[in-house]
Amino acid sequence: MQLIRYRMKVMIQQKSLLFWSLVFPLLLGMLFYFMFGGISELEQFDKVPVGIVDDTSQQSEVTDVSSQVNAGLVTMMKDIKTQDNVSMFQVKEYTDRKQAEKDLEAEKIRGIIDVKDEYALMVKESDIYSSLIKTFIDQYRQNVALITDVAKEHPEQMETFIQSLLQEQETTIQEIELKGTDKDPYAQYFYALIAMTCLIGTMVGVSNGNDIQADLSCVGARRNVAPTPKLLQVAYDFIATYVLYCGIVALVIAVCVFVYGQDFGRNALLVLLGGWIGSFTAMAMGTVIAIFTKGPVQKKEGVCVAVFMISSFLAGLQWADITYLLEEKCPLINRVNPGTLIVNGFKSLSVFGDYRQYAVNMITLFVIGIICVLAAVLKLRRMRYESL
Repeated sequence: MQLIRYRMKVMIQQKSLLFWSLVFPLLLGMLFYFMFGGISELEQFDKVPVGIVDDTSQQSEVTDVSSQVNAGLVTMMKDIKTQDNVSMFQVKEYTDRKQAEKDLEAEKIRGIIDVKDEYALMVKESDIYSSLIKTFIDQYRQNVALITDVAKEHPEQMETFIQSLLQEQETTIQEIELKGTDKDPYAQYFYALIAMTCLIGTMVGVSNGNDIQADLSCVGARRNVAPTPKLLQVAYDFIATYVLYCGIVALVIAVCVFVYGQDFGRNALLVLLGGWIGSFTAMAMGTVIAIFTKGPVQKKEGVCVAVFMISSFLAGLQWADITYLLEEKCPLINRVNPGTLIVNGFKSLSVFGDYRQYAVNMITLFVIGIICVLAAVLKLRRMRYESL
């Protein structure tokens, strides 16, 4: 127990390590919070204002079918709703095209639909709103063409055809339910932030590994001549630093949830468990780097930084879409990269509520950590020094 307490004190006194493992993730999380915190509110869907120019009512040659079709356009655009039961279009009717064009120029409406000109669409600029209007008009124009053909060739079947068409339009598609609670696309960056916090634990593992090697420091030399077995010293170091680092990870997750307002799903304990498993694997990787990498301490630390930064990048810390690109081009990287395993584990819980996929990611992560521990132990048992 004295060795464990001693190792805890040593870790607490390493200010640079505490900065990178605790302060830096919190500052980066604050940056993400100010960058993405208000985007979800800005991206909420709003009604698309559309102008419909219909001066055909003043023309005597307009048929009843055409009149009904034109009126149906207005009715459908007013009634169509999004999945959140929000009206998709805000319809404004015009009998004067010039007035509609003035409103379009003043951006009071996003597009003009000319009923007389076969539902031609006029927009001020090409954007998501114009694309949405065009998609609706194209579908409606196809339906109008079908109705017109049936009215000319088989007028007796007109009523039956319209009823079947309406039933087809009302058909609902059952969606795949996302059982999780977090649907924020920018939460990916906070998942990667937690993963990076875990991966910085490699620096703790490197420190542990360096302090047990006699050729790197005076501390290592004294510990190698101590009566306590070397492997027992390594175990005490690992337990002491792991307990402290689990507390750091828990604090970072708590700040993300309660201060930065991130929702990691209903299974907060499983999210915390994932962070602890990730920390275990990261520390084991750091120990392997310290023991297997030949050279001075600075070289080992450089390799450590490169490892956790590359792993964090591949997990989507700087570019969230890289995980999807890797899944398409080289899925093996997503299956073995510790950072990606942590992020995918969190996403499985928070977005999909998929416990099975979460378990697969965490077990894979834990197995990588066990392999690193075994490799470090085997290497340490074979290390000998000619003189101390």
